[in-house]
Amino acid sequence: MRSGTKLWSTIVDYFLILSAVIGVGFASGKEIYVFFFDFDAGSLIGLLSFGILYIYLFFIIDYIRKKCELKSYSEFNNEIFGKLCKISEIVMLINFAITSAGMLAGADYLFQTFLGIGYKIPSIILSVITFFILLGGINKIKFVANLIIPIMIAVIVLNSIKNINPENVNMAITAKNGAMAIYYGLLFGVNNFIAALPVLFETNLKSKGKITVILSICLIILLNILVFASNNFVTDMPMFELSKQVSKSFYYIYFATLLLGLFSTLMICSHNSKRIIAKDKKTIFVPLMIVLFNLILSNLGYAFIVKYLYVLSGIFSGIYVVSLIILIAIKLIKFNRQKNKNNKISSKSNEECCNSKENIDDKNSK
Repeated sequence: MRSGTKLWSTIVDYFLILSAVIGVGFASGKEIYVFFFDFDAGSLIGLLSFGILYIYLFFIIDYIRKKCELKSYSEFNNEIFGKLCKISEIVMLINFAITSAGMLAGADYLFQTFLGIGYKIPSIILSVITFFILLGGINKIKFVANLIIPIMIAVIVLNSIKNINPENVNMAITAKNGAMAIYYGLLFGVNNFIAALPVLFETNLKSKGKITVILSICLIILLNILVFASNNFVTDMPMFELSKQVSKSFYYIYFATLLLGLFSTLMICSHNSKRIIAKDKKTIFVPLMIVLFNLILSNLGYAFIVKYLYVLSGIFSGIYVVSLIILIAIKLIKFNRQKNKNNKISSKSNEECCNSKENIDDKNSK
């Protein structure tokens, strides 16, 4: 039973981290198109940059957490940023608000464009559901994520495979737009890492599990890139449009998948905001303010948020991540120096103890 419980806990943590990254912008293909595809085959370089960045960040956070025995994101933030922790929290809150607004705007776009349902009704309904889930805490979010994410991954991968036309795909890697591909790949990485960072402290996922998460994300991005290389179109939700080519029933399945995707990310980002603002206090007011603010911000529209605010959020997130890496490096240097100092003191005290013992033995022998 213990091994089974441990396996289930690992699966739960795996899907929780994935749900922090995969949302409507990801599942629709819009994010991948903006951050990767514009650079032709150089997009693969951007994807590689993204993967390397994620592996590095996941492992260095895990390392510092174990070294300093940090149990929560709040402890981590205070330990690394010190007096600047409030500024750090503001950057995080901006990222979560923009991402959450993007999810709500995506819901409005979907229902308005494809079902003709009244403007703002979908985002209001999702905001209400999110509010009640926030009151339930992380365990309820984990439960919902484990229902949503496996379905999402299966449907996205199937849609990608069905729409790839190998004859039209030219994936020869060139230096064309290489620098911009790396820049946007890293921008996408830091933007999404911000959403995943607090979640890392809610899980006990080991190194192999984290690598699996990264590889899963990279696989879906690669499949999207191949699909875009096979088709010429401009739309706010390209992968959704392409789902029509699979079958009419699959088109509606993908519609439901997009809703699940945006809801999963909306949950995580709203939960992250709540943890930063309210810490571990139980309150109704903070979740209410979070969902209302996200709802107001979503009025800017899905395309505008993804094309402009996501990029702006990525720049803020990039500054945050660079600062984080520098401060972690300084922290580890100080930690190792203190450890060496303690070892020297310990060895010196042991040496003095031995000398004292030898002196006593000499006196007794005399």
